[in-house]
Amino acid sequence: MPKMFTTIDEVYSWLFNQRKAQKRENLDRIKQASKMLGLDKPNYKIIHVAGTNGKGSTAVMIQKMLALTGKHVGLFVSPYVISFNERIEINDRYISNAEIMHYGNILYDFSKKYEEEYKDIIPFFELTLLMALMYYKDRNIDILVMEAGLGGLLDATNFLDKDLAIITNIGYDHMAQLGNTLEEIAYHKLGIAKENGTLLTAVDQSLIPYFKSYLDKINCKMIYVNPFIKDIKSSSVTTFTYKDNTYSVSLRGDYQAYNASLAIEAVKFIDKDYPKDFIDFALSKIFWPGRMEVVSDNPKIIIDGGHNIHAIKASTNALEKLKGKNKVKVLFTALYDKDYKAMISSLNHIASYYYFCGLDDLRATDPKEFIKYTMVPYDISRDFTEALDKAIPNLKSDEILFITGSLHFISQVREKYFNK
Repeated sequence: MPKMFTTIDEVYSWLFNQRKAQKRENLDRIKQASKMLGLDKPNYKIIHVAGTNGKGSTAVMIQKMLALTGKHVGLFVSPYVISFNERIEINDRYISNAEIMHYGNILYDFSKKYEEEYKDIIPFFELTLLMALMYYKDRNIDILVMEAGLGGLLDATNFLDKDLAIITNIGYDHMAQLGNTLEEIAYHKLGIAKENGTLLTAVDQSLIPYFKSYLDKINCKMIYVNPFIKDIKSSSVTTFTYKDNTYSVSLRGDYQAYNASLAIEAVKFIDKDYPKDFIDFALSKIFWPGRMEVVSDNPKIIIDGGHNIHAIKASTNALEKLKGKNKVKVLFTALYDKDYKAMISSLNHIASYYYFCGLDDLRATDPKEFIKYTMVPYDISRDFTEALDKAIPNLKSDEILFITGSLHFISQVREKYFNK
């Protein structure tokens, strides 16, 4: 008799423990699995978003805009900050626990049959993607905005044909998988570009010659938004002009102007007559947890999921503008495979004090390692609970506590202390 999950925890216990045996070298497994499930030829439009940072923010902006037109718009993102359900969404509604259990039971039986036939395990991310595609098919969506998991070329999301590709930016992260130079990393991200298709991007100007060379070979049109973005001002919201129109997005940080400009171009690609007042309304309602998010006003506490040097530099620049005359205390931890030396070096420009802590993760870094890279006063704690117990009572009215270093880290912090 087939196994039946009866609780959501049983589904998660199985799902999270499905690990790939080796590095993915092709997309054969996800192609075959999707074909067997009848998911390989969806009848909806697909916007595929890759990049080192900003993928989620850009994707959610696009989804919010397109949903205003009455379309059913799916959103697939990773990782999550609050709950697994965030990964799979249609028009502001997360997939429910009951639906996860329903598709979990189907996928459990399917995965066992697949493993028996092909002697291969379907790993967590691919199972999650298959769950999402089953859900979108059953709900008959019109458009899917899909965030790549890692890289692009060999990311499981890349097996589907897309109508539009977006690369937000390129920075140093996941070098073990993607390469040690920006060009090598860009090569993997550019793998989502489609022959005779269109790609939107906000990468640094220095990479544009490489992008043009790559895209010319596959006759893919490039739309580069950066030259048209001007007059960025960021405080509690971010205002900017794009192609001589003024916009305001309800997220903090100059980089959100670039994400929003990509989103504007994306909806114009889908509907060239998309009205500006719809854009304005959607951008004013964007909420993206864990991204320069103020979780407490008194005392002032900001959390940000910056987990690589590219993201930390961006959030540090944003905080420099936000803090005014306030001092910044930083609660920080990072995984051992991240460039935490460079991350701390960037944070040193704003930090008046550090709380370094450990993390409940197999890839956690001993917090004693962090102290090698700063001359700023610091405290070391076993975990974030102990660190916050020290930090919050001692936070003065002219101080900000900035919590950063890892999405997994700020997810745990937010869940325990600030998930209202």
